[in-house]
Amino acid sequence: MEEHMAATSGTTGFTLNDLRGVLRKAAGDTDVIDGDIIDLTFGALGFDSLTMLEIAAVLDSEYQVKDPESVIQTGRTSREVLALVNGASGVGHVDNSVVIAAPYDLVWEMTNDVSSWPELFSEYASAEVLGRDSGTITFRLTTVPDENGAQWSWVSKRSMDKENGTVRAHRVETGPFAYMEIFWEYRTTAQGVRMRWVQDFHLLPEAPLDDAAMEERMNHNTVVQMARIKKRVEQRAGRA
Repeated sequence: MEEHMAATSGTTGFTLNDLRGVLRKAAGDTDVIDGDIIDLTFGALGFDSLTMLEIAAVLDSEYQVKDPESVIQTGRTSREVLALVNGASGVGHVDNSVVIAAPYDLVWEMTNDVSSWPELFSEYASAEVLGRDSGTITFRLTTVPDENGAQWSWVSKRSMDKENGTVRAHRVETGPFAYMEIFWEYRTTAQGVRMRWVQDFHLLPEAPLDDAAMEERMNHNTVVQMARIKKRVEQRAGRA
């Protein structure tokens, strides 16, 4: 896959919403395109070979993607197509995990109670729930002031599947990001619950950091936040 990524496109800043528009033009206005499609294969979305050729044609005509046929042949999912179109050097990826010695139900409930995140995380000043729809929540996060007194705020959407131990989220208000897609996974082990966070993103050209610098910052901060969460959940488990 890396060979294809290096050989396909010089386009940057191609977002998931851009891709939704491409899919809609190629496949028609179907509700499935507005769903959580980031890791679904195009076959699972119901796209046949002719539709995939239409997708390649739109990528070529509207985004001048180099070798779009290779992109749609190699990219099996929206995530992979985003990576291919943006180029190997234009994609950020962070993958971290921690084992929490506490019952699954407690780990799940504490880490998915978005309204309590300002107490659970040290980086958030507030978390405002804007709406709920079945297992999906829309919310606004605001960070604590940085060393210069600046705060950042954005809206995200989060879909939770407790039975399968997965959470998928993305920024609705992307700010400096072309896109930010987040995947959380929970797995029970002999030592406790292994909580894994995967973040895939691409920063816009005008952003103050590039993807590599943001990866370094996220990796550092994720370790700090996971350690804090582990301590708080295990303390709660001990009291229980």
